[in-house]
Amino acid sequence: MLQKRIKAFAKKEDGAVMVIAALSLVAFLSVVSLVTDMGLKYHQKSKLQSAMDSAALAAVRYMPDEQTAKAVALEYVEKNGFTTDSVVVEFPSSEIVRVSDSRKGKTVFASLFNINSVQINAKAAARYVNKNMAIDFEYLMFHGDNSQFNLNGHYNVGGSVFGNGNVYANGSGSTISGTVFSAEKADYNQYSVTVSRLESNVKTQEMPDFDETIMSVVPEVTQGMFEKVYNPINKSNFYLNRYPAGATINSSISINGNTYCPGSLSTGYFSDVLIIYGDLYVEGDFSPQCPVYVKGNVYCGGNLTTTWDKSFTVGGDLYVGGNSTFQGNTQIYGNYFYTGGNLVRGSTYSLLCDCETYAGGNVTLNGSTTFNGPVYCRGVFDKQGSVAMSVKGNMYIYDTLKLQSGGTTVNGSIYVWGKNATDEAPAADISGPFTLKGDLYNRKKELLLSGQGNYDINGIVYSGGSLSTNQGSSGITLNGCMIAEDDIKIGGSTHTYNEAGATLSIYSRKGDITLYSQQGGFDLWGIVYAPKGDVALASGDFDIHGSIIGNTITCSPGGLNMTYNDRELPYSKAVKAAVLIE
Repeated sequence: MLQKRIKAFAKKEDGAVMVIAALSLVAFLSVVSLVTDMGLKYHQKSKLQSAMDSAALAAVRYMPDEQTAKAVALEYVEKNGFTTDSVVVEFPSSEIVRVSDSRKGKTVFASLFNINSVQINAKAAARYVNKNMAIDFEYLMFHGDNSQFNLNGHYNVGGSVFGNGNVYANGSGSTISGTVFSAEKADYNQYSVTVSRLESNVKTQEMPDFDETIMSVVPEVTQGMFEKVYNPINKSNFYLNRYPAGATINSSISINGNTYCPGSLSTGYFSDVLIIYGDLYVEGDFSPQCPVYVKGNVYCGGNLTTTWDKSFTVGGDLYVGGNSTFQGNTQIYGNYFYTGGNLVRGSTYSLLCDCETYAGGNVTLNGSTTFNGPVYCRGVFDKQGSVAMSVKGNMYIYDTLKLQSGGTTVNGSIYVWGKNATDEAPAADISGPFTLKGDLYNRKKELLLSGQGNYDINGIVYSGGSLSTNQGSSGITLNGCMIAEDDIKIGGSTHTYNEAGATLSIYSRKGDITLYSQQGGFDLWGIVYAPKGDVALASGDFDIHGSIIGNTITCSPGGLNMTYNDRELPYSKAVKAAVLIE
């Protein structure tokens, strides 16, 4: 009787259950649509935000050219798969680019409830800032190739080591305090090496790409930087004191005014001074064999040749259409010294250029020289002998550079274009002692630091070819990065990098890096980085606070101590970098 009543009640409730099930299904679909479409909206907004970020970062590089910056921003929006109809590009200042977009996003389940789109908004703004660039890396040694990585010699590695092939640690009394990771097999000589941990068959890793970060500090050098235009002195006012063409002055004389000669002009050999209290304009050659003092400017259309032990002083500008040869003490105090041909500083006497200097040909210096302004040389710049040279500005060498011993101090940067550089001779060959306050840039072929004294370089060293230091180098202190397109070979008795505390990279973009030292060891903070070549620690003692990263690593040092870079310091100079600010 009871069972019949239960069955009858259940039949009466069939309609209610169906209603409840239907309502439950609607609620379930509503939750599913909400979760799904919220996730879809987040995905679409994330893609749109990435497009805005990349567009702003790319465009700000072209500021303050707003027209080009806008075109680049829209181009990068399209590269990210979006149309540009609703994109807005704004320029809040001459240094900032803002890119924004507001568009309809798609829905899936929400369309069942007549909600066919959602609003998606994204914006990004970028500017250039002085950004301190530093590189940290989790491994102290990284062997990118899948060949076997052998650690030989004597070493103490205070961190982890990684190899994409077999890794075998061998050596005499050596220690690895971190983990040895290998994509294949990790092993060590248990009788001579202490290793904290081995881990084999780990996932392979790609070579880290630090190229953009490191190359951001390389100076931007163009051919136009080596050009200099000079307008010769106007001769219209030079007729007050006139000498005929080919005239010779045979006795000391003092002239109160401007002096003009339509041809060549020379003097006899005597000790008294030829004094001109004005400007001197010589259309042809000027060959004084006596001391000369000109209070104003000097224009020489031909060659200028002074005599051994006779002084030559110009209170204003000096313009020489041909070659300039100085064989006595020379002082030029004007704003500009121009020689259309070669500049020769002969004998042991001094040359002072208290001005901007330009040589249309070669520069050969055999005497002590001081340039109190920038130096432009269209030919070969060759400082010979054991004489000192000081430059208080930048040096722009269009052909090749050679600085022999005697001491060179440059309070600016040195840029070498290397027009006629060949494989047989370095484009830039620099002997110490050498002090450089700025960057050293060599566009092609070899940059050689050839020894004979200490080097103190406070900027970036870059070579468009190879970069080498001889074993005879007494010591190198470098407070910047050392970068070359091809091989880097660094040797010498002492190398102390980053004494002032800047993070250093030794970076070969396409070649090998070889480090070797003799006396005093090799100290370095930063990374040694050869992503396409071999890093070889050939001999000597090394203290490296940072990482060695190479396609391959050849390790057989006399002594190697490696720790992580604990300084957290930038390169030697802050670099302009594009960053997002909103």
